[in-house]
Amino acid sequence: MTLSSKLFSGDRQLGACAVNDAAHLTLGTRGEHVAKVQMALFALDGLNIDREELVAQIYGRSTARAVLAFKTKRQIINRSYQKTPDDIVGKMTIARLDQEMRLFELSNRPLGECRIAPTGASGGSGPVTRSGLTSTLAFGLPVSNDLVGDGPAGKSPRLNRALRIYCSITRRALIETGFPLRAQVEKAKELLADFGMTLSLEFARSLGPGFQDTINFPFGQVGADDIPLLRKASEDTRKGFPSILRVIICPRHPNEGPGETFRNISIGGVLFPPFVVLNSNTVSRDNATLLHEMIHAALDRAVPHDGDKFSVFFEFSPTRPESPDRVTLLTDRAISLSKAFFAV
Repeated sequence: MTLSSKLFSGDRQLGACAVNDAAHLTLGTRGEHVAKVQMALFALDGLNIDREELVAQIYGRSTARAVLAFKTKRQIINRSYQKTPDDIVGKMTIARLDQEMRLFELSNRPLGECRIAPTGASGGSGPVTRSGLTSTLAFGLPVSNDLVGDGPAGKSPRLNRALRIYCSITRRALIETGFPLRAQVEKAKELLADFGMTLSLEFARSLGPGFQDTINFPFGQVGADDIPLLRKASEDTRKGFPSILRVIICPRHPNEGPGETFRNISIGGVLFPPFVVLNSNTVSRDNATLLHEMIHAALDRAVPHDGDKFSVFFEFSPTRPESPDRVTLLTDRAISLSKAFFAV
C-alpha cells in the first residue's frame, strides 16, 4: 500500500512496514521512521513518550506503551490470531496512523501573522498574493494613550527590560543553508538599546552565534501544515520555558517570506505560546526580520503593520536594490516589546 500522509509518505522503512511483517516496528527499532511514528502518536492522541527515546529516535518502552494505548483505543487487533492489541506497529497500525495523520494535516494549516491582515484592519494599498493566498495590506495603528513614553521630548523612553529568546535550527537548515543569526541579533540589539532594552539569548552553547539546539525534523522544506509538528519537535528538543520566546530557523519555500509568527497552535491537546519561524531560504537584506517577528509575538493578537517603510514593523522586507532598509523601531512598538511575555 502507498502511505498518503505527508509525515509518512516516501519513507522507505514505513512503506515496508505497511506491507512486510519483517519490517514491523518493535522494541529496540531505531531511526527517523520511529521518530515520525512518535510524532504522530502525540499529534493524534497527546500520548507522551520519554524525552530520551524521542532524542535517540528509539522504539523504547514508553513508545511501546503509547502504541498500545493508540491501538487499544481503536481496537486494532488482528483477530486471526489475537484477542487483545499488542504494542507493535504493524500493517494495520501504520495504515491507521497514516489515515489519521492525513486528516490531521489537512485540518491543521495555520497562517502566520505576516500573511493575513487582522479582522477589521483599515487602510492599505490593495490585495497582494503570496503563496496563492490573498491578503489586504493594512497599515498604521494609532498610538494609544497608554503607549506614551516618559522620556523628554524628542528622546526615547528608557524601558529597562531584557527580552529573552531561544534560537534553534533544524538540522537540514544548519547543514544546507545555515542562517546569519548574528547579523539579525546585532540589528535587534542596536535598535533595542535606544530604549534601554537588551536582548538575551538563552541556553547558549557552541553551535555557533546564537544557536542553542538543532532539531531533528523529517521535512526538507517546512510547509504551513508542518508548523504544529515543527513546534512539537522543538518541544521534544528542549521542553518548557513558556516565558521565553522560541525562534526556530528552518527551510521554507521562498514565497513564504523571511519570517512568520504563529499563535494559538496546539497539538496533542497542548497549546503553545506564540513562537517565531525564520526562513533559512529567504533572508532579508536589512536583517530586521527577527525584531519584526518579536514585535508580532509581543502583542496579544494580530495587528496591522506600520505604514512607515523605514519602520522595522513595515510589512515588506527589502527585496530590490532600490528598496529602503527597515531601520527604525517606533516607540509604541518598543513599549509593546517591553510588556511582552518574554520580557523581564
